Amino acid sequence: MNYLKKSGVFILLTCLSSFSFAEDVILNEHTIESKALGEEQKITVYLPNDYDEKSGHQYPVLYLLDGKYYKRMVQGVVTSYYSNALIPDILVVAIENEDRIRDYTPSPHETHKGTGGADVFLDYIEKELIPFIDTTYQTSDFRILNGHSLGGLLSLHALHSRPELFTAHFALSPSLHWGNKETVKKLMSYVSSKKKLNQFVYMNLGNEGFNSGTDQSKLMRKAFLELQELLQETTPSGFRVKSELLQTLPHVATNITGLTHALNELYRNWSLPFAVMEQGREGIIKHFQSLSDDLYYEIKPRKGAVNFGGDYMTHGLFKPDQGMDLFKYNAELYPDSAWVQFNLAKAYKNREQNECAKQQAELALKYIGDDEEDLKASIIEFLQSYEGEKFKEEKG
Repeated sequence: MNYLKKSGVFILLTCLSSFSFAEDVILNEHTIESKALGEEQKITVYLPNDYDEKSGHQYPVLYLLDGKYYKRMVQGVVTSYYSNALIPDILVVAIENEDRIRDYTPSPHETHKGTGGADVFLDYIEKELIPFIDTTYQTSDFRILNGHSLGGLLSLHALHSRPELFTAHFALSPSLHWGNKETVKKLMSYVSSKKKLNQFVYMNLGNEGFNSGTDQSKLMRKAFLELQELLQETTPSGFRVKSELLQTLPHVATNITGLTHALNELYRNWSLPFAVMEQGREGIIKHFQSLSDDLYYEIKPRKGAVNFGGDYMTHGLFKPDQGMDLFKYNAELYPDSAWVQFNLAKAYKNREQNECAKQQAELALKYIGDDEEDLKASIIEFLQSYEGEKFKEEKG
């Protein structure tokens, strides 16, 4: 156990560092001694199993409310999605606070003592938790706040009260009736005041108040429908909203269903469709521009996706000229990638352009990294097929 001091925040680390979870992620547990809350706060951080702090890659972060209850489910969904190239590699920070009715409610309630602490809890997230995560891990500025029920209420409250804190807000069956619909009123006032708003919102509601139910569930439904209608009528430039009524699902089931639907909508252009590959480099350029517009930052065409497009056009549709153009495009995008340059060399060889293949393989060797020994061996073997043992001796 040790202590760190960062920006005036004391952090107590009881870090069960870097042990494997389900063979797909790395799990780290931390305890933060929060000054804002005056108590310890536990968090669990899940990293992709290929997380590399030396690569310089910056990872988006999903902050999960009620993490103690939902962290394994959420991590399972996220891992499945990025394992299938449906979303980028994402870090998941599960927030495991113990007093959700205190921390997630924006205003006090006369019959519930100790409520109304949402802004204090957001102080903890903004001034202590996020700085700790950003200095400990390789993170980007793209943050998602995921909350269910009262957590969904907090996620939407954060949108208007801390608009720079998160780019995407998932609000799953949010308790919008709390405080006489105060969050609905403030959120609509905020949104309607903006001509441009680079924010994404996904929200859903199950069968709460549908046909029957308690007075509270009916009020919850009424508040949701009111916000849904107002958001449909008020759409600042850049503001993306997906709202769903899942009337066959109970309150507790909107969580996992909502998470998958939210990820599908937020990253709707992440995967590269076959139809886009068939349009060649121009189609791919337009596709990634749409993706960049969706996520509010520039996203370069991914080398794996473009390379797959080259293979698909060459061997799937038997259009080698179009495939070769995609391999060349990839090499232009990633000129210092040994892997990309070597794939172009193999494409030349398949077309029996042997001199180009050898030159390209030689170029690939110049960019081999220290951790690419297997790739280096493959390139050398490739060149040996042209030059035999003499090449092996020259390269040592």
